[in-house]
Amino acid sequence: MLGDYPESTRRAFARNVLRNSLLLRRGEKLLVETWSGTQAWADSLVLEARILGARPLLVVEDEATYWKSVSEAPAAHLGQVGAHEWATLKASDAHVYLWGPYDTTREEALPASVRSRIMANDHEWFRLVQRSGIRSIRWDLGRTSEVWAHRYGVDLSSWRSELIEGATVDPRPMRRDGRYLAKWLRTGKSIRITHKNGTDLTLRLAGRPPRVDDGVLDDDDVRAGNVVQVVPSGAAVVTVDERFADGTFISDGPGGVAFSSEAPNQIPLSGGRWSFRNGKLTDYSFERGEAEFRKAYRAAAQGKERPGLISIGLNPSTTSIPLLFDQERGVVSLTIGRNSEMGGHNRGSRFVAYSPIRKADLAIDGTPILRGGELVGVHD
Repeated sequence: MLGDYPESTRRAFARNVLRNSLLLRRGEKLLVETWSGTQAWADSLVLEARILGARPLLVVEDEATYWKSVSEAPAAHLGQVGAHEWATLKASDAHVYLWGPYDTTREEALPASVRSRIMANDHEWFRLVQRSGIRSIRWDLGRTSEVWAHRYGVDLSSWRSELIEGATVDPRPMRRDGRYLAKWLRTGKSIRITHKNGTDLTLRLAGRPPRVDDGVLDDDDVRAGNVVQVVPSGAAVVTVDERFADGTFISDGPGGVAFSSEAPNQIPLSGGRWSFRNGKLTDYSFERGEAEFRKAYRAAAQGKERPGLISIGLNPSTTSIPLLFDQERGVVSLTIGRNSEMGGHNRGSRFVAYSPIRKADLAIDGTPILRGGELVGVHD
């Protein structure tokens, strides 16, 4: 299980999330949703919200009862959301979700039809929070386990420590750096990524607005529809021209297949090598996860071979968090496949895979932006 954490740690997390990420104000209505394994953290959020003068409401999903429901209730009754629950969300100004369930192994073993029913309302949830401008933060401590730590090749205690530390980091430097990167990503024409490991890849930008997850959800984010962030946060992301990619990208960190009809959860990858020509992935290899990648890739529709996103990490407190490796400061991550959710034009393939690289050089229109993974020019 998750174990106990000092109240001082829980409250420091709660204060940072409420004050610095959600910018929660006196009188605002806060909805906190948690699973039973992380209720102590949710209780700290409720307490700190009241200290701020906000109006918190706590909703708890008991894990034991949830699994009894999955095994005993008719499948047609799962994943049903009542009008009263939608009304509660819609009436909220801000929202924190401490994700679960903890037993991810049991979750993965569920039949695909059952998983689909449980997640059937995810799209409606995202549509509602965007339309209503509800600022929402998600935190994943409740999804950490020995099984997943082994799968991703990380130490469980370090993973959990980084989730906590990365969620309590001062977001102001990330905000400054993110704005600097956003300007280049919005106005630039060409990106070149190089590394001493042999990486040399050129991509084209398409003049699309970048998204900066800097750990703060402010009025500008709400107006842009960027109302949901995961903490720890820290990445500047933009969709690229899907028609152009030329060269080789060699990853030195943990990547994954983040979305595929072949797997209920992410497929871990490492040691990836991607080669592109004329805007298409022409060859690939992985030190780990190649067979799983090949299966998912072959099953995906056209568009899987196209470049989708480029991101640059901003968070100085994360180094090895699975699924959030791209948040580490200076890490450059490349995504292929579907990117329409971020404003791209690749809608055909329901497939997304990404690979990251540390300490790369990155230039936009010939101007150095990263040298060895370090931002240059940001203070000029």
